[in-house]
Amino acid sequence: MNENTIGRSLRPVVLLIALVHLVLGVLGFFFLPEANQTGENTVWIFSATGMLNIIRTIVGVLGVAAVLKPSAIYGYTWMIFIAFAGLTAFGVLSAATTSAGDTVNVNWADNVLHALTSLAALAVGIVVARSAGRKPARRRADA
Repeated sequence: MNENTIGRSLRPVVLLIALVHLVLGVLGFFFLPEANQTGENTVWIFSATGMLNIIRTIVGVLGVAAVLKPSAIYGYTWMIFIAFAGLTAFGVLSAATTSAGDTVNVNWADNVLHALTSLAALAVGIVVARSAGRKPARRRADA
């Protein structure tokens, strides 16, 4: 299997990641009334701040683009792994300290979502990397 074939078989996983974040990001823009205090804007159980909505929408759009071009899945998954691992670390510290000046304003549900997204992206990235490293053995013509 080449990288393109592996990328095609992993498209549903990447599409799920992308659509979850795209839906949360787009819906989040509708739950940002100016009268609400920071931390009261939510989509279901997830925070809906302007910064998170932008991040989630970008992740969703890039994910849909990666699904349309399977060779881009490798780069997308590693980018998402690194970004969401950092966002998870930041979110855990932020949620634990509840600092008032936090513009991202993540809660524990967001931290779990970000950690699961990071782990799923890591798993897909490793599968793609390992399968790309395995090349079929060539037979020598003169043997």
